[in-house]
Parts: sequence; C-alpha cells; structure tokens
Amino acid sequence: MDSVRIRQAGPADAGSIADVQARTWRTAYLGLLPHDVLVGFGAAQGSAFWQRVLERADGGDAVLVAEFERAIVGFVSSGPIRERIPGYSAEFYALYVLPEAQGCGIGTALIAQAGRGLVRRRWLGATVWVLEDNTLGRRFYEGLGGLPLGVAKALAYRGTSYPAVREVAYGWPDLRRAPWLVDERDRR
Repeated sequence: MDSVRIRQAGPADAGSIADVQARTWRTAYLGLLPHDVLVGFGAAQGSAFWQRVLERADGGDAVLVAEFERAIVGFVSSGPIRERIPGYSAEFYALYVLPEAQGCGIGTALIAQAGRGLVRRRWLGATVWVLEDNTLGRRFYEGLGGLPLGVAKALAYRGTSYPAVREVAYGWPDLRRAPWLVDERDRR
C-alpha cells in the first residue's frame, strides 16, 4: 500500500477513470445489472462523462484517484448529497477499484481521503448508494461502519429506470467518528 499514491484527479485523468469504472462494472455487476446496461457502458462513453465532471470547478464535487506505478487503479467521487436524507449532507457518489487491485486497502484509503475532504467542508454525515444485491459492496461498507438507512430506490441509468434493480443507502451520521477516517500519520 505504501507504493499507492492518492491524489486529486484532473481532466487528463478522465479516460483512465472511465476505464477503471467500465472494467470494474463488468466484473462486479455481472448478473446484477441488465445486460444492456453492462454492454452499453464503455470507457469511451464514461470518458466524456468524467471529462465534464472534472472540468467543473464548482468546489463541491471531488474526485480522487489511486495510482500504482503511475497507473490509475481506483477512484472515488464525493460531494454534497443529491437526494435528501435527513441528517446527512454529503454523499460518496462512486468508489471503484480494479478487480486485480482489490483487497489491499485501496478502497478504504480512497474513501478515507474523500471523507476527510467532506469533513473539512463541514459535511459530517455522508451516505453511499449500493446495489441491493451487491453483497461484496454492502459487506465493504458495513465493515467500514456504514449503517443501513432503510432507504431504497430503483436504479436509474441514462434516463431509464430499472425497477427490478434496487439501490439501498448506507450512511455514517458523523464521519469524525469513523475509525477508518483517521489518517495513519495521526496514529503515530
């Protein structure tokens, strides 16, 4: 993990971020998302989306990338909450790590760095949406102390609703109390 560097993403990273997302989707969501969604999501389409996100300098959204040997192996996107949930002001929009880089702490390091950024903005309660049938993703957030909020919604993708695919919300009411948020340097 010492050789992994986390940094703020820039517009030049859009293609790599889209590639990480597309490759991760194909592995993590096989059998969970409709075939047309999995096949339709490609790095080229995602690159245009991430280019727009990274060019917006509104000060709210943040995108961080994890690099290993100068290659982006994961990313996290966060900012103000999009759908109101009482007691929560922020949201982790996306967290993806390449399948071959999972299990070595990169996802936790990314979400911790993003969480510190949210706390600096005084957004203390944060949520994340995860596919209801994504047991690995749910287990990951539960392992980080994420609380099931009892809120669910149908997946909406590219203007289409998929009622058979549900997302559920997890949350951290006060990120300052999350043990994974403490910087390792602060523990020394």
